[in-house]
Amino acid sequence: MPSQVSSSGPARRLVIAPNASLSVAYAQWFFVVMCAFGIIIGGILTWRGLWLVWPFVGLELGLLALGLYLSMRNNNYREVVSVYEDVIEVDAGRGRPERHWEFPRLLTQVQLEPGQARNSPTRLLVTRYGKGCELGRCLTDEEREDVAARLRSWVRTPELVSE
Repeated sequence: MPSQVSSSGPARRLVIAPNASLSVAYAQWFFVVMCAFGIIIGGILTWRGLWLVWPFVGLELGLLALGLYLSMRNNNYREVVSVYEDVIEVDAGRGRPERHWEFPRLLTQVQLEPGQARNSPTRLLVTRYGKGCELGRCLTDEEREDVAARLRSWVRTPELVSE
């Protein structure tokens, strides 16, 4: 994470990540089991004379592999908020920081906006003069409220002390 801050480390750090309940090992195990079932069922239907089932078995397993790949790829997404004495840094990306924002701590606002529609999720924004970034898309509304309260207290605190 590139930084122009001269201190040795952030006073506070918050890592926001999705709830990755399916591990890579279990995803691989699930895919192997589903492939075995598809091949067994395809073999039984081929034995009965329905050999045209194989393109559909291949399509089904290919779409399952794509869905599992996208799910596992999204599990690596992280948002890291580092609060220094005078700067707030936000890094976001999959596996490594892909986007980076810096805000002066005392001029930064943490806003929790309601969604556009009645049932839309809230939006957690870290802004300075209307420009900034959105955080916590993977969080629930209650978790976004907790994160917003924590970040507001970190931004307003004149001296950052460890908790």
